[in-house]
Order: sequence, then C-alpha cells, then structure tokens
Amino acid sequence: MSSVLSGRFALRNPFAGDSPIVTTLAAITALLTLFGLFMVLSASSVTSGLQNDGNFYAEAWMQTAIAVAGSGLALFVARLPLQFWQAGRNYFVMIGVALQIAVLIYGQSYGGNTNWITLFGVSVQPSEFLKLAVIVWFASWIHDNEHLIDAPLAYWREAGLWVGIPLLLVMWGQDLGTTIILGMILLGMMVFAGVPARALWTLAGLGLGFALIMLNLGGSSRGERFSSWLRGCAPEDYETICWQTIHGLWALSAGGVFGVGPGSSRAKWSWLPHAESDYIFAIVGEELGMVGAIALIALFLALAVTLIRLVRQFPQPLTRVLIGGVFVWVIGQAFVNIAVVLNLLPVLGVPLPFISSGGSALLAIILAIGVVISCVRHEERYG
Repeated sequence: MSSVLSGRFALRNPFAGDSPIVTTLAAITALLTLFGLFMVLSASSVTSGLQNDGNFYAEAWMQTAIAVAGSGLALFVARLPLQFWQAGRNYFVMIGVALQIAVLIYGQSYGGNTNWITLFGVSVQPSEFLKLAVIVWFASWIHDNEHLIDAPLAYWREAGLWVGIPLLLVMWGQDLGTTIILGMILLGMMVFAGVPARALWTLAGLGLGFALIMLNLGGSSRGERFSSWLRGCAPEDYETICWQTIHGLWALSAGGVFGVGPGSSRAKWSWLPHAESDYIFAIVGEELGMVGAIALIALFLALAVTLIRLVRQFPQPLTRVLIGGVFVWVIGQAFVNIAVVLNLLPVLGVPLPFISSGGSALLAIILAIGVVISCVRHEERYG
C-alpha cells in the first residue's frame, strides 16, 4: 500500500530527458529568482509597511506568488512546439500593442512616464510583455525571410511595421528606459541574424538621436539628470536631482566587503528612492557587501555564458535570433541597471532582471526563459 501511495504522489522531474545545458539554464534562472525574492523581502519591507497599513511583507508575498505562478507557466510554455510561436507571432504583438494603447489612454503616469495600467485591481506594465512578443515576432520573421538579411532596409517594411509600432508606442509613453532596452534588443537580434554593419550603425545612430530627443520631452527631470551626470553633481543638486544617485553610492560604500548583514540596510528607510526596484543593487551591495554583489554579477555572467552556448549550439535562424534577443534583454538590461547604480550611466529607470520588485518584469522574463527552452527542445529533437 505504501509503495502505491509513494508512486502516486511522486513528483516528476520536468527536465527529465533534457540536455545538461537546458538543466543549467533552468537552475541559473531559479537561483536568480530566489536571490531576487530574498532581496525584495528585505528592500521592500519599509515601503511595504508604509503603504499597506503595517504589512511589511505584502510586496514580498506578491513577488513570491508571481514567481511561483510564472515558474508554472514557464514549465507549460517550455513544452509548446516551435510552430506555436511561428503561428501566433502576429497575435502576440497585436495583444501587446492593444494593451500599450490602453496604457496611453487609461494608464498611470509617474516621473513623466506613462507605462502602467490597472487590470482587475493589479498594476501591470504591458511593455514588459511587449518585449517578449517583439522578440518572438522578429525571430520568426528572420527565420522566414533569411534571404533579406543582406538586402537594403527598404525591403524590411513588414518588419519595420510590426516592431516599429510597439517601439513608437513605448516611446510615446515617454518611458526612456524601456525604449532604450527595446531598441537594444532589436539591434542585438539583428547582430545575431548577421545584418550588415552599415545598416546596424545607421539604426544605432537614429536610435541615439531619438533617445537624446526624449531626454528633453515631457515634464520629468530626465534632462536635468542627464546634465548632472555629464558635469557631476553640484552641492545644490544634492536634495533634488542627485539625491537618488548619491544615496545609492553611499549605500554601496557602506556595505564594504561583507556587508552590514541581510535585512540591516539603512538606505531602505526612506533614504533611497525605489530601493526595492531600480536601485535594489545598491541594497545588495549594502547588505551583502562586495562579496554579495560579485556573486550576483557572477550569476548573470553564468546566464550569459549559457545563452551564448545555446546560440552557438543551435545556429538555426529562429532559435539563434530568439535566444540572442533574450540574451540582450536580460544581460543588457542587467548591465544598464548596475551601471546606473554605479553612476556609470545616467538614471534611466530600468529594473534589474529577476531581482527588482515588479511582477510584470519578473513574469515576462521567466516566460522568456520558458520560450527559449521550448525552442531548444525542438532543435534537440528535430534539428
């Protein structure tokens, strides 16, 4: 009887039969997610208590619930056939575009950005899912139109329409950080696809020009922040545009080599704005020190190496370009976030993948890993 019960309730390994590199990808994703949940629990406790009638764990519980639900969805997504992504690519982008239009009409603005909308009582950032939709669409289009790789950009009208409209809608919402990341993703996918350098430099130049224009749009302080980053923070800027930058650096320096200890951050006590999201790397450095910060960077490097290995192992256009897009999204965005906290880049307002608080960003990236595994499994079986 006991043997029957033990057999009935035995948990099946969802990665049984997969290659070691797929298991490695899943393990690194799990480690980064757990690291993020631990840091959100600490970094968000103060703001969560202030915003939820003393419930210091409300935000951490929400992040944990999304991580669990996202992991289950990713396991399901990872079993879908490659044809599903090819057949549904237009629908994914259309849904994302519809949600982004709804954001522009009904969404909430913060810091000059309009990038959030409340659905069923929950604040959602559709642009995070739009990134994944654009990656799937563009990778599938490259697969079907590989003969146009060396053609002039004028022959890319269809691609320009399907990926350009989402980019323009995000830009219209004046979310500079998301616009830059989405532009980086598209350029990176073109690099992995083998697009000639002249076209890449042309598009990069146009993108830089639009970014500089966005710096001076709207009523936010992004233009002043950029100017202060170029010239350095003056004493009169301390309590205004440089407050977040300076307190982020102070938090990092306070951590020293081994940190002040988990949960012992001082910066999160309303000294550092967005300590649980955009500036969570500063809390990592403060609580876990240089050792913890390097360990986190090492996890991102391990993820980068794993994704590049997958690109080299599966050179077929769809899989190669799709994995390349996810690589630029996760690793590129992590680099940008950490560089902002270190004051190597101006403040752009992008979260640290897997680590920052934010359900939309976490769910979208976990699903992206599921899509990668889905494509890899197809290539392993059918080549």
